[in-house]
Amino acid sequence: MITLGDEPLQPSPPFKGAGWNAMLAPPRKSSPSLQDGKEVVLHASSWACAQRALDLIRGCHQLLLGDPDVFKISLIANNDEQPDWMRKEEREALLKEAYNTSGFALACAVAAKASRRRRWVYAVAKYKFSLSLYSVHHVDLEPWRSRHLAVSSFPCDHVMFAHAIILAYSVVEDLGLTVRSSPQNPSKIKGKWNPVVKQNLEERLTKAGVDLGETVLWTVRGPKRRIEYRKPLPSGIKAPWSAWIVRDTEIPMVDAIAYAEWLRSCVASHGMKDLTQVLSPYDVINVQHVARRLLLEALGFWRWPEK
Repeated sequence: MITLGDEPLQPSPPFKGAGWNAMLAPPRKSSPSLQDGKEVVLHASSWACAQRALDLIRGCHQLLLGDPDVFKISLIANNDEQPDWMRKEEREALLKEAYNTSGFALACAVAAKASRRRRWVYAVAKYKFSLSLYSVHHVDLEPWRSRHLAVSSFPCDHVMFAHAIILAYSVVEDLGLTVRSSPQNPSKIKGKWNPVVKQNLEERLTKAGVDLGETVLWTVRGPKRRIEYRKPLPSGIKAPWSAWIVRDTEIPMVDAIAYAEWLRSCVASHGMKDLTQVLSPYDVINVQHVARRLLLEALGFWRWPEK
């Protein structure tokens, strides 16, 4: 992994993770296109530990971007002797490969923080896996330049959307930021929040470092579907660009979590339902966005460049 020379604007090494350290050094293989970049160098007790750190750094890099993985490659931690299951010429061939883009220093800092708690490590892996099933680049969500992503007619897409939602919501579960309710203490009473349940969630969100004063953008496009008729979308403030079939809305975080949980439990999980076939790409995007923001806030890196 080679930086693009943007590391002066990001956290400074060394990045100390659990069982590993990451530094930035001149690339082992020189190239005119990499003259301003630095290579991520891992120091770990074993190859397996270095590979876990590399996987986590890549996952955190994608978490920061929130976009599909542009480079469909598998990075392998290596030095002159390891991995020992590779032949020498195969290890040497790895030196010819370079993953060169921006944001690696920041990704190393996020990974070092995430490595301190197992639930954060698995949350990053789940988020990355959710994006690998289905994700949309943020540019493709700009309503003035991108086509509408309609509901698919194909069952294989519905299954893909459902499992991407399940994985993304599992991130919220790993963070301990789900709605805690029961038949005796329901989350809603006559269509409104149960104050006790809502307060409990807000307290846990605040303790995790989530800013409750900032709303969540819920992307809503196209005509109303059966999902919305079955469970109306939370009320909020329409986005400035909302018009016609674009119905994007800013909603409170607690409402976003509750709706994401309903999509996971009542639409995506526990067998195929009548609503499963009307899942849209935007349902996936919204749950992934909730997971991404909560995880970055819990790690202390939400809106890091602005801070």
